[in-house]
Amino acid sequence: MNKTDLTPQCDIINEFYTTPHLRRFFFPLAVLNCIVDGFLPVTSVGGSVLLLVAVIKFPELREIPRNLLLVSQALSDLLIGLMVQPFLTARHIGLLLGDCLLSTNNSLKFFASYSVYGLLFSSCLNICLITMDRYICIAYSLRYQDIVTKERVVLAISASWVLSLAFATVQALPFLPGVTILKTSARAFSAIPPVLLVIITILCYSKMTKIARRHQRQIRAQMNVSNDHPTQQDFQSTKTALLMVGVIFLSYVPAVIVVLCLYASKDLAFLEAVKPFLATLAFLNSSINPLVYYARSRKIRRCVWKVVKCIN
Repeated sequence: MNKTDLTPQCDIINEFYTTPHLRRFFFPLAVLNCIVDGFLPVTSVGGSVLLLVAVIKFPELREIPRNLLLVSQALSDLLIGLMVQPFLTARHIGLLLGDCLLSTNNSLKFFASYSVYGLLFSSCLNICLITMDRYICIAYSLRYQDIVTKERVVLAISASWVLSLAFATVQALPFLPGVTILKTSARAFSAIPPVLLVIITILCYSKMTKIARRHQRQIRAQMNVSNDHPTQQDFQSTKTALLMVGVIFLSYVPAVIVVLCLYASKDLAFLEAVKPFLATLAFLNSSINPLVYYARSRKIRRCVWKVVKCIN
């Protein structure tokens, strides 16, 4: 068991904030971080709810298999906005006020670990499925409708959620009484979904880039688009998926780099103090994703606007 398991987190953070040359700089930033935390659920919950209502209300959205993948991602973002982001806000405010209940209570830590990792894994796996769907659409456009059916998409989504819950269980086990599994052993499994996302993204988008370039050369040569090539709408959807992947990378990669560097330097006090900022950054993608759906898809935007009009 490492030092972070033995040292109360609140004591480490309080020790850090009492350092004179850092207190003036970090405490205002921590207050600002709590304010940002409080606003994050607005778009993650509101945007996701509007998308889910639009899909339920308009059957034409449900007929497109790739929209079901967006629904799964929206559900993940909604749960993050309802369960994780408010919890993080309360925890970060508690740390600033010296109340460490949310950081020391094992039951709360089990709930937090289970929900945080489960929904993070689900988000990563959903993005993997969206990326694979766009790859199949571009690389096998003639067979796309035969390969990507609604039944297969539903099966893939179900499998991704089951895997997410399994990964989350492993991450939360160290907080259960009587369980001897170390956090370090559990954390080793946490690298699997992000690594999977990186591998799938690199392979799929490198292949799609080659296809897109070849497609553009053919358009210039023929000045038309034949039915055996991906359409402009297919490439538009692919850019949307790439944008979602980029948002996740911008949210997760800096956090991973900082944590690895701080663990290597063994600066545990600094690591515990910056964790709230890293958590806010990691869950920022759930608040941005709904905005990406609306900005990139005219059909979804039009249906969501009709829902808003009905509400008003």
